[in-house]
Amino acid sequence: MLAKHHAFETRLYVRPEKQSLIFHVVDETIAGRMKDSFEDLENRLKIEGLATTLYQVVMELIGNAIKANIKRIYFERMGLCIDDPEDYARGIEGFSTAYPAIDRENYARAMQDLDLHVSLEIDLDARRLLIFVENNTVLVPEEENRIRAKLAGAMDVKDVMEFFKAYGDDLEGRGLGLAMIVFLIRDLGFPAEHFRVFKTDSRTIARIEFPLDTNYRPTRSQAMGS
Repeated sequence: MLAKHHAFETRLYVRPEKQSLIFHVVDETIAGRMKDSFEDLENRLKIEGLATTLYQVVMELIGNAIKANIKRIYFERMGLCIDDPEDYARGIEGFSTAYPAIDRENYARAMQDLDLHVSLEIDLDARRLLIFVENNTVLVPEEENRIRAKLAGAMDVKDVMEFFKAYGDDLEGRGLGLAMIVFLIRDLGFPAEHFRVFKTDSRTIARIEFPLDTNYRPTRSQAMGS
């Protein structure tokens, strides 16, 4: 349910605005610009805790997006086709083991050479705040199914410990990052059901919607015409 104090105050004065950043990895400059943008949003929207929550959520999503880009390079270097289910099954265990100690600088250069990038877009108007984190690689079916299962699981539980007990596993971590995002959105007083991760022909997109008007229809409902 939309927290009542959010909707009434903001619709009176919010001016439309879009901001965007495109990068390969997060450095101090990018992190600083994000913090400044989120603090400005909190001050303008008068939603206590918004800046901290957005920074935590967006950094988690960006980390996932960069990891996805690194994964594509890893599979290519191992001579594996990430779109082939058998190759994916063979490669993902090795990637999960190698990732914590991976040479970040080496992969950062490779991402620049291949233009595997991440983008952050902030889209604000009086009705809603939209946050998009995108990377220009596409989810394979195994990844998409896993994300859907983790998000569905997070929606059904009340906290991280309950999620961990019910849905944790050892493949590529325990999916706790996605669950954390759901719980942080809820704690801020917004419906977590508007958080989506999906793909297009060329990109993977994470979208979060924060309704600022009680009559706002989420993007998914608009697209379905309902």
